[in-house]
Amino acid sequence: MIINNLYPTALINPKAIANKLYIVSGYASATFARRHIVELLAINNDFEINLIIGMPNSKSDHLAFVALHNEFGNNFKGYYYRNSAPVHCKVYSWYNDDEPCIGYTGSANYSQYGFFTHLQVNQLNHDDPIQIKSLFDDLLTRSTYIPNETIVLPLYHRTPHIGSVLPSKIQWEIANKRVRISFLDNKGILPKGSGLNWGQRLSKNTNKITGKITWSQREPNQAYLSLKQDSRKEGFLPEKAFTFSLITDDGHSFDCVVAQDGRKAIHSTKDNSEIGKYIRNRIGVSLGSPVTVEDLERYGRTDYTIEKIDDETFLLDFSV
Repeated sequence: MIINNLYPTALINPKAIANKLYIVSGYASATFARRHIVELLAINNDFEINLIIGMPNSKSDHLAFVALHNEFGNNFKGYYYRNSAPVHCKVYSWYNDDEPCIGYTGSANYSQYGFFTHLQVNQLNHDDPIQIKSLFDDLLTRSTYIPNETIVLPLYHRTPHIGSVLPSKIQWEIANKRVRISFLDNKGILPKGSGLNWGQRLSKNTNKITGKITWSQREPNQAYLSLKQDSRKEGFLPEKAFTFSLITDDGHSFDCVVAQDGRKAIHSTKDNSEIGKYIRNRIGVSLGSPVTVEDLERYGRTDYTIEKIDDETFLLDFSV
């Protein structure tokens, strides 16, 4: 029985002898799949992950899974099992083309909670890769390709918007689940070199040999969502090393992480300009331009809402 180092043992190291992975997992998270894909790509791009998610109602991060297909279509294929009876299996089968290599079964879902033991203790056992692949093939006949599935966010995921919270303040709409956070500081100002305008400041560069200091322009759309007061606490948002899918009320998805000293920011993991471009496009500000309080007021709100859907999926509601 394997209880330590599940992630490298079952999901990374077999890449040395195999290039196709077949997974059936009751629950799976898109942010974990992204991490796995990126780490395998760092080895080489000769691999294919095939995933069946067995719980028919486990679709909270559907938008993030669709984004994975759009970005990594040659390396990732995901499916929803669509029979009424859920599948709770957690099985992993590695093949090298058509040759079976190694298989694992156990309690570890394809998620951060499943594979990182400081978050949750799970176990895997060696098992027959051929039998696991046969199970995958059987379930595949009753599964839907994720990009072909249409998921509509429930109406409760669009929170009624009445005014904005006061500058620098937050408002818990549902304790530890949904919070509104002001973009503004305690003077009612939108910072010129942080938050939505992070990319508007210059970067300091110090030559390690000569000590000479130079300044360079950052990518001007870089931005982060500023966290205030106890919206920063663990138990609501994840710990700093823990990535999560941030879906939006208008159908976008970002892979994100809590960052900076004091857990004061939400960063996008792929590109620090993703959130900045999204906000600028949504409120009608030209890309590369600073965002002002007046821009937010013209759009209709100076705050945003974060809602916890599950441990690895959060909703950004910026509707008006």
